[in-house]
Formats: sequence, structure tokens, C-alpha cells
Amino acid sequence: MTGSSTKYRWYQVPIVWMVVGIPLFSIVVTLSIVWISVETFDGVVVDDYYRKGLEINRQLARDRNANSISLVASASIADDQLRFELRSNSNGPWPDSLELGFYHPTVSNRDVLVTLVHEGSGLYSAEPPQLAYGKWNVMTGTETWRLKGTLFHPAEGGFSLKPVQSAGVSR
Repeated sequence: MTGSSTKYRWYQVPIVWMVVGIPLFSIVVTLSIVWISVETFDGVVVDDYYRKGLEINRQLARDRNANSISLVASASIADDQLRFELRSNSNGPWPDSLELGFYHPTVSNRDVLVTLVHEGSGLYSAEPPQLAYGKWNVMTGTETWRLKGTLFHPAEGGFSLKPVQSAGVSR
């Protein structure tokens, strides 16, 4: 009998690679995902969600209070001076100083706090902060009220801050 019997070694047979390769590939991918998840663990979003919920309620109360007294602010940056004016239908006393926060939307290490000094009648001033061009979230407030706004720097005509309006969601 003369037959041409060709002998293949195991690694030369394609079906062997498919039988071994698919599970091996699955193991490698699984170990990679486990390694990535362990190395980039973000932790719990909020450790104390109850305390954060209470804080959110306090912030909403500050917004409602500012809205109830029709508190608004306007600001401008000109001649190396930041001018800030508060207006309200309430005759309550204005604080001696305010902190005005300029918060970058994406890079927290660019955030800037400016201390405004009261000059009388709701007028405040300070040296202007050095801000990069672009959008900035601006916020100021006291224990009883809070105002927010948006600044597109450089601001041609200034910018304004208003109380955050509630979405009208009821329980």
C-alpha cells in the first residue's frame, strides 16, 4: 500500500488554534479588564449620601431665599477693577465682604476665589482675577442666599448673577 499519508504536527492544524485560541483570548481579555478596574477604582460617588442630601436642601433654601427677595447682581471688569453690584427689594444689610468664585467647567485647578470689599449701598470692588479665555461658572453667596451666573471671558458688557430657579418638582 502506497498511500500518501501526510502527518501534521499539532500546531499546524488550524482547528487546534481555534479550540485553544478562543478560550485563551477570553482569559487574556478578562484579566485585562480586571487589571484595569483595579487600577482605576473610582470609589463610591458619595460616601455619605444622607449628609449630601441635607446639604443640597440647604443650597435650595438659599436659592429660594435669594429668589424671594429678588436678589440679583451685576458685575463688570474694566480698568483693572472688578465692580460688583447687588440689588434687592429687601432693605437688609449687605455683608462687609463677599467671596466671588470663578469656577472652570472642566479643570478644577483653574478655579479662582476673589474677595470683594463692600463700598456701600451694595457696591463691591476687587482686583480682577487672571482668567483664561472661555466659559466660567461664577457663584457668590452668604449663609442665607446664593447667586450663580456664567461668564464668557473676556466679557464685553459684564455679566450678571441670579438665584437658581427651582425646576418646580414637587413630592
